[in-house]
Amino acid sequence: MSSILLVPSVARGNGSGHLSRCIGLAKRLGDAAALYLAERPGDGERPLAELQLAYGNELAGVRIVSALNGERFKLVVLDKRATGVDEYLRWADYGPVIGLDEGGPARAYMPYVVDALPRVDGAGEGLGERAANRSDPGFLDLPANRRAAPPSAPSRVLVSFGGEDGAGLTAAFCRAAVESGALPPEAITAVSGPLSGEGDRSGLLGLRFVGPVQNLKERLAGYDLVVTQFGLTAFEAAWAGCAVLLASPSEEHERLARAVGFQSLGVGLGDARTLGARIARAVAELPSLAARAAAAAPKTGRDLAAFLRALAPRHAGACPACGHALSKALYRCERKSYRRCERCGMTHMAYFQEREDPYRKDAYFFEDYKKQYGRSYLEDMPKLRAMAASRLALIESVLGAELGVRDGRKPERRTTNGLQAAAPRVLDVGCAYGAFLAEAQARGWDVVGSDLSEAAVAYVKGELHIPAFGADFAAAAGDGYYPRALDCLTMWYVIEHFDELGRVLRRARALLRDGGVFAFSTPSASGVSARTKPASFYERSPDDHFTVWDPRLTAGILKRWGFALERVRVTGHHPERFPGVPDRPASPLFKAVGLWSRLRGLGDTFECYARKLPDSGADKE
Repeated sequence: MSSILLVPSVARGNGSGHLSRCIGLAKRLGDAAALYLAERPGDGERPLAELQLAYGNELAGVRIVSALNGERFKLVVLDKRATGVDEYLRWADYGPVIGLDEGGPARAYMPYVVDALPRVDGAGEGLGERAANRSDPGFLDLPANRRAAPPSAPSRVLVSFGGEDGAGLTAAFCRAAVESGALPPEAITAVSGPLSGEGDRSGLLGLRFVGPVQNLKERLAGYDLVVTQFGLTAFEAAWAGCAVLLASPSEEHERLARAVGFQSLGVGLGDARTLGARIARAVAELPSLAARAAAAAPKTGRDLAAFLRALAPRHAGACPACGHALSKALYRCERKSYRRCERCGMTHMAYFQEREDPYRKDAYFFEDYKKQYGRSYLEDMPKLRAMAASRLALIESVLGAELGVRDGRKPERRTTNGLQAAAPRVLDVGCAYGAFLAEAQARGWDVVGSDLSEAAVAYVKGELHIPAFGADFAAAAGDGYYPRALDCLTMWYVIEHFDELGRVLRRARALLRDGGVFAFSTPSASGVSARTKPASFYERSPDDHFTVWDPRLTAGILKRWGFALERVRVTGHHPERFPGVPDRPASPLFKAVGLWSRLRGLGDTFECYARKLPDSGADKE
């Protein structure tokens, strides 16, 4: 089974560059890739039989898939030029989608986007739905052959407007160039693409027409001037050291050409006399054309096939909170993307690089913890226990009369006849070194903890003498590890680490009794950091945080999973993170902004306290 499915545009009018690039990628990826060419394509697309006639030799050795039967791929690479949202959703059923130079509405939703060709629509790496995860012209399939020196005269001119040339630019340019005397016919070689047919060659006697030409990019260095449109050939020729002159089949091509710095003859070329004059002026300034092309050329070549092969997508599909397929991009960088679900509003991350699991290493609670908080987890135990006491007070207030809590006394559950029953039971998922467990036990709770860290579990059991076990709460077959009919289940800065959020929420509900409390804390998507510096917020957000919760949307998300939100407490107030506020706690501005942050709920973290609604089958795995 191939791990990467390459899906090029074969629509009439879209040229042949998309298909040629995907064929090249398929050959370099070898057995890891398959090329999708439909036997019965949609309207306006070329069928497999026609493409095999045009590209028979180039397709030799490439695995072609003409029909999909439920096969899943590690990556589905769409080189479609402009993909519609419905089409994107169809391809997303087969694996995580990678958009390659994507310019359509689906770009906003794709979990990963690579731009090899420069864009002028506001796209680029970073913030926003138009952003790319990686923008690099070096990813173009650049030629190995390059000129030793820039050209000084147009002795050899190559005219190539792609594999299709639906706008007829080849004939228009050649006729105007010869008839105006701007170029002698013997200097011009015109290329017929594999999908262009015979074309209009009337009045072009004396010109050399060749093609289709396999591996044209390696022959470019033999020419002084390459005349083409904005696209792969323009950058290949610039990389090869040629002078480059463009003509545009559309306004979009023209905007791109001028934005990058190539010289262009304009859109559609116009009448032959005017065009001939423009060609003559451009040819007279050949060194300038060469210099502009050199400036537009990629600075170094990169291996796109190797880059795609190295991507390791994790949670690059539907929203983990509600399963909705469409989430719009908020931020993209090379290693990750953040998207916001259009149905429930959950912000969720997709990650694309291999990495080790950090939670099974002692450094997570010691060196790593100390870098962030200035002390190790164990050194921070008094502060952590004070936070636990505050959280337990809220949990007990939510449970209220059921625990007989009053006048600050320890909780003691009451039965229906008023007699004291067993102490209320709490499971702390991700218990670390047991600060919350120790405080809960001191308050009379029956406690048990779980954690991925073997060292943390050993400490809780050996030093605190509290029951604990090692387990992954999100594991598919983990129900047997956990006690049921719990009065409370807690996750303190843990829930954001789960990429299988639906399974986690379903399991949490299944372990609680009706009316039991589900309590957790997590970073906030509506705190001051996310609001004022969103790019920095997402870039610095830990790469193991798969969800970023918004306290304003949490009630609706939890309701989907059978919980009623009772309390939200916004925490993590940092006045110094507001623009213009100095990091001086004694200053009046610092104090005023701190109060404002609390009143407006602008802290960077928050806590949720929800109750399990009566069973309705929602907790069944």
